[in-house]
Amino acid sequence: MSATERQIVKLARNAAGNDFKRVSVLSKAGTLNFEGLISGSTVEKVSSLDSVTEADLIVADKILVADGLVTKEGLQGGPLDMFLLYALTGLRTGGVLAVREDLAKGTNARITLPALTDYVDVFRRDIGGKYVGFDFYCAEQLDSSIHLESNYLDFVWILRKKEFTPPAADAATVTFRDFLDKTQYTNTGIGAYEWMFGKDFISPGGYDENIRVLEQFGGFEYGGKMLDIGSGIGGGVRQAAAVYGLHVTGVDLSANMLTEAIVRVHDEKESRVNYSICDAVTYDFGENVYDYIFSRDCIQHITDQDALFKNIYRSLKPGGVVLITMYGKGKGAWTEAFKKYNDKRFYHLQTLDEVKERAIKHGFEAVHVENMTERFREILTSERAHLEKEKEDFFKHYTQAEFDSLFNGWSDKLKYIEADNHNWNLFRARKPAH
Repeated sequence: MSATERQIVKLARNAAGNDFKRVSVLSKAGTLNFEGLISGSTVEKVSSLDSVTEADLIVADKILVADGLVTKEGLQGGPLDMFLLYALTGLRTGGVLAVREDLAKGTNARITLPALTDYVDVFRRDIGGKYVGFDFYCAEQLDSSIHLESNYLDFVWILRKKEFTPPAADAATVTFRDFLDKTQYTNTGIGAYEWMFGKDFISPGGYDENIRVLEQFGGFEYGGKMLDIGSGIGGGVRQAAAVYGLHVTGVDLSANMLTEAIVRVHDEKESRVNYSICDAVTYDFGENVYDYIFSRDCIQHITDQDALFKNIYRSLKPGGVVLITMYGKGKGAWTEAFKKYNDKRFYHLQTLDEVKERAIKHGFEAVHVENMTERFREILTSERAHLEKEKEDFFKHYTQAEFDSLFNGWSDKLKYIEADNHNWNLFRARKPAH
């Protein structure tokens, strides 16, 4: 059995929470063989999905590009709808659809990867009186393609069939990932942010500040394994690999941002880096896997902080270190403007004391928290001045609307800091060695 088959089955098992009795494999290329890989299962090879019923796992191997459902121009809605509808009908509730596609061939990955991820994430239909769709688990690079072919664009989407509550008729977005990619992290927005922060970075202070924050780990073992949660367009991931010699897995919920990171690493062929579009709260990273876990200004997006800390603790090796910077709340009474800002971004802000208490509750030791808001003020002031000084260059790439959004956004954050509403916090802790 190949490493690709094993990786697909492992991801599917993690998504389903159990093993599979009935497996259907749709593959024109005939490259994957799951016979004997799943103990006690019946594996059938099918030529189409319209005859599949009550399957626990459906694997579609390189079907979408081969059949023209995905092209260099994008997605073919009607045929793709039919494929997904047959998959939903053929799966039992709780069953998993695994879609494997090599985006290096016959597609434009910058278009296809985020478009297909969004499409399957929000695809829902009324079938037999039940409103069902796909609970998105991940879109992940296939390790064997990276290491054997230097192909970072061979992907598998893992999707679990689930019954949903129909959304409100006026709902603009369906899932939180959908919200991120349609509001804050549009392609234009990402580009403007990168212009502001510096090449490859979507975080305050860019390259130099990320080095300063990484140094707060207190040193790295060469060749160690790091997980970067909320890795954005990948600057910090590649920086940790290149500067410190780490093997880094970057994860992010935003398909738009991580697509940019993936395309760039495909061009650069940095073998110490891999990525997964997934939710760090629900994704199974394994137990005792990482020496270091890092996150820059991401976790304020996460509702269930306890589940996140539990998952971080589980996946750290004994003695491993976690370091997180995050937007937090200060001690000042919230202004109406800050309330609206927080609600619009769906932030879940914590005080330093709350972060420390949560870390201790979940078993961490050597817990250190630090308020870095004054440094944040310095960065915001410097970046806003840079935007004003270099606006002629900015307007070569972006519009007045993007300029106003950045300038006003940075000015507003400085006001929130002045009112002690908006803090920038750091948390570092260690998993006990024994």
